Amino acid sequence: MKKLHIISIQKEYLTIVAYQLFDIFGDQVELYPITLQQLTMETVAEGDLVLLSKEVLRGITASFIPASCPVIVANREVNIAATEKLSGLPFGQRILIINDTVEHAVETATSLKKIYYEHHYKTYDPMNAVPSDIDWIVTPGEMELVPAAFKNVIDIGPRTLDFLTIEQVESELKTTISEIVLMNRFFKSQVTVELKRKSTTKKNETGTKQVDIVTVENRKETHFTLSLSEIDPIKNKIETHGFLDESLVILSIYKEGKESYELLGRAKVKERLVLRGIKLSDQQLRLRLEIMQDEQLIHARIGRGGTRISEKGEAFLEYFMGIKE
Repeated sequence: MKKLHIISIQKEYLTIVAYQLFDIFGDQVELYPITLQQLTMETVAEGDLVLLSKEVLRGITASFIPASCPVIVANREVNIAATEKLSGLPFGQRILIINDTVEHAVETATSLKKIYYEHHYKTYDPMNAVPSDIDWIVTPGEMELVPAAFKNVIDIGPRTLDFLTIEQVESELKTTISEIVLMNRFFKSQVTVELKRKSTTKKNETGTKQVDIVTVENRKETHFTLSLSEIDPIKNKIETHGFLDESLVILSIYKEGKESYELLGRAKVKERLVLRGIKLSDQQLRLRLEIMQDEQLIHARIGRGGTRISEKGEAFLEYFMGIKE
């Protein structure tokens, strides 16, 4: 399976892109998301595919990437799944875009103008005062930059990879995914990113316990379920090579990582196990992860970037957490 390296300056953007690409190409490629600071001469091998978050990284990373490696520079687009409030605005609204840089604000305004063409857009320059003739402020995930006094604010969340970038990745990977399936997976990835953002926002506002309840209730109709006849063989296999409680804690750590857009490698999992009073050697942890991967409780295809809990893994974890409660 081909390797796709994602290189970004910002960790926050890196995790969003990694989860988006995993949603689209998780069954086609191994993902290796790293920040620029983590890049070494040994990171990228001959023939690997590289996705850079910005054009400026092309020159910075050139000496670290073999000449045989295709390099794609990501284009960003507003996440249409997060723009519901814009669709309900009256025609002809005067909208001010606030982003972390003027350049990014212009890019966001350009994207929105192509989609919601019925409104008028301005971009905010921090060197100037906020214009008085505006109806709404729209920001792609930069609420801390919005003046507190202004109440008509719509947060459309961080921008994601655009479909052109996804097509370029697919072309280099030469997958068997049809164009319609690729497009459907792209839309699914945008929805996933927005749901995660809303979940994180609600967690920050109301506390973890309430969010966990809402998340479980929202999943009842579509969430992966396991019968007792399916659970028992998995439980028995885990207990043959270790303690069930340890594996449940490992799954809970991966679930927490998934909910916070964090891709966890073995080292991080080991550290968090220690904080919970569980000390495992590298070999012991590797064995438990291999068993969980064999049983499809986790997806371990992201290589050094980390591993992700599967829907089956979440169902398995929720079953035993329900018994304990």
